[in-house]
Amino acid sequence: MEDEKQKTNNLYPPLIYNHEHKERRVGFEIEYVGISLKDSLNILKRLYSGNIQLEHDKKGVLKDSALGTFEVEQDAQLLKELAKHSKKNQEEGKIDLSGYLSTAIDFALNNIIPLEIISPPVRIKDIPKLDKIIDELRLHGAKDSSSSWLAAFGVHLNPDLPSLSADCILAYLQAFILLQDWLRKEIQVDLTRQLSTYIADFPSAYKLKILKTSYQPSLAKLMDDYLHYNSTRNRALDLLPLFAFIDKQKIAEQVDSDLVKARPTVHYRLPDSNFHKESRNFTTEWQRWLKVEQLAANRAVCQEMCRKYLEHLQTSSFSFDSEGWVEICENYLRHL
Repeated sequence: MEDEKQKTNNLYPPLIYNHEHKERRVGFEIEYVGISLKDSLNILKRLYSGNIQLEHDKKGVLKDSALGTFEVEQDAQLLKELAKHSKKNQEEGKIDLSGYLSTAIDFALNNIIPLEIISPPVRIKDIPKLDKIIDELRLHGAKDSSSSWLAAFGVHLNPDLPSLSADCILAYLQAFILLQDWLRKEIQVDLTRQLSTYIADFPSAYKLKILKTSYQPSLAKLMDDYLHYNSTRNRALDLLPLFAFIDKQKIAEQVDSDLVKARPTVHYRLPDSNFHKESRNFTTEWQRWLKVEQLAANRAVCQEMCRKYLEHLQTSSFSFDSEGWVEICENYLRHL
C-alpha cells in the first residue's frame, strides 16, 4: 500500500493546482490503426463502463464512464488535404499523385489515417488507470507508429497549466525548448514521426528571442510573437489551443480556427505511439514530461540553462551540438 502511495506521489508536478485553483488534470490522445471504431469503443466500455454513442462512421463517444467522456475518431483531415491537392494538380496539369492516393481509400483508412482515442482530462493520480488502454490495443493487434513508413502516429499529452499568465506560459515554453533534445533522446522518437511535419522544432530565430533573460513580454506580446513564428499546429509543443482559450479572436484571425480546439492546456505531441514496446504507456510519457514541469517551476535553474543554451549555440561550429547539449541537460536534471 505504501509503495502504491509513493508511486502516485511520484506523478505529481511541483505545481499541482491550475488557474482556477483546482487540482490540475491532464488528457491523453493515442493514434493507431488495425482496430475498428466500434471495437475501440467496446474496449473502452469494458475497461471503464459507460454508454456508447456513435455520432457517425468516423466518430463515437463513450459517455458516463468511470473516468469521464472518451472520444474515438478517425482524422479525415489528411483525406481532405489529398482531395484539395488533387483538384489543384488537375487544374494545373500536374501529375496527380494526391488523386491516386485519395482513390486508395481502403488502404488509407487501414494504414495511414489513424483512429485516435481521446481521454477525458483525468486527475494526476488516475493517469495509471489509462495504461489499460494501451495493454488492450496491444492485445487486440492494433498497429502503432512502427507498423509502416507512413505511420507517423503519436501520443499527445494535454496538461492544464498552473496559471494563464505570460510568466507561467513563457516558463513552460523555455523549459520545453531547453529539454526537447533530451526528450527526443529519452523517447527515441520513431524515424517516421521525426521526418513528418507534425513535431517540427521551433524556428531558431524564435528560440533565440524567447530564451534571452531580457525577454519579459506581456501576455499579448507573448501571443503575437508566438503567432509570428508559429502559426501552425505542427510543433512538438503546440500552444495554439491554449492561446485560443485566452483570446479566440486573435487566433481565428491568423490560423484556420477549425483546426484549433480552445482549451487551457499545452498540447505536447512529441512522443510516437510505439506501444508494441512493453515499457511504453501513458504513465511513462507523463513521467518524462514531469522534467519540463520541474524545470518550469524552478525559475533560477531555468534562467541559468537559458544562458547556457545560448552560449552552447554560439560555440557550435556549423550546427547545434544536440548531443553535447543533452549531456549538459542531464547534469542539470540530476539536481532538479
